[in-house]
Amino acid sequence: MKIGIDARNDGTGVGRYTFSLVRELAGIDQENEYVLFLNSKRFTTLPPPGPNFRTVEAAIPWFTVREQLQLPRLVARERLDLVHYPHLTVPLLCRTPFVVTLHDLNYLDPEATARRAALRAAYRLELAKARRARRLIAVSEHTRDWVVRKLRVKRARITVTYEGADTPLVEPDLGVLARHGLDGAYFLYVGAAYPYKNLARLIDAVAMLGGGHRLVLAGDHEEFGAPLRERAAAAGVAGRVVFTGPVSEAELAALYRGALAYAFVSLSEGFGLPGLEAMAAGVPVVAARAGSLPEVYGDAARYCDPLDAESIAAALAEVASDEQLRTRLVARGRQRAGEFTWRRTAEQTLAVYREALLH
Repeated sequence: MKIGIDARNDGTGVGRYTFSLVRELAGIDQENEYVLFLNSKRFTTLPPPGPNFRTVEAAIPWFTVREQLQLPRLVARERLDLVHYPHLTVPLLCRTPFVVTLHDLNYLDPEATARRAALRAAYRLELAKARRARRLIAVSEHTRDWVVRKLRVKRARITVTYEGADTPLVEPDLGVLARHGLDGAYFLYVGAAYPYKNLARLIDAVAMLGGGHRLVLAGDHEEFGAPLRERAAAAGVAGRVVFTGPVSEAELAALYRGALAYAFVSLSEGFGLPGLEAMAAGVPVVAARAGSLPEVYGDAARYCDPLDAESIAAALAEVASDEQLRTRLVARGRQRAGEFTWRRTAEQTLAVYREALLH
């Protein structure tokens, strides 16, 4: 088989998924030929991960007219047997058989796309294109159920391949703690700030705790950052909520080291990779009993009701005050994270490729 992978994404959870998958495919499959479509930065810095891999520069932004016009030509030129789109980036004129990974359907929720009606309409178009895939990959049973219900796709066409959790291997950049005045323990969240991430209620919960507890919110929060800062000020905890902006892997490793717990109280997740990676790093996790999180985290998290700030506060307070609970959560978390490997993701994905070509 000659398989193409759209690897233009260089960040976010989709990028981590894509390049972790590619790394492991290179380790288990020396039989098939792979073509990686990369953005310009990756094309110049990332060597092919194996002798049966070749890279092609595809300096084409996501969700643009250029993507619709140029990407099909690049794909057709390579005469591929199959293309894997790890996100909803399928060109309308794609003639090559393809597989699509669906991570969640959060953009169907009007709250998740507040003030972005055009984005929601575009997302529905992308989903309509994805329905033409030979096979669909879902990252959890929760997401598969979601896709069956919302897109009316037959369950047999969807394969669940869980994501994996990498243990941080970089040297922690402890300077990030000094730069943000983090000289004591804190609750940590890393990622986007879309409304479904529920960070406003998390801020309210920290305000209820009192006692000087701090919350670190790391990541690119786009236009949602300003309302969260206002929320913290209104709750009287502006000085206890730290916004770091985007962080490097080394800075993240340092933030994990100083965290009292990782707070992941999202209203809806397709998998929940950040919490699993926190577990791999030895951080106790407080998680919402919602979406895919109970499926993925099992008994390795302290759960709360994400719609109730008092429930979130109670979970945070219990983890903060109970050292034995933190120790148990760390041990269970490391064990749980170890059950999810990118190697298994790659093995299952390779099986999907084979099934797609038998279609």
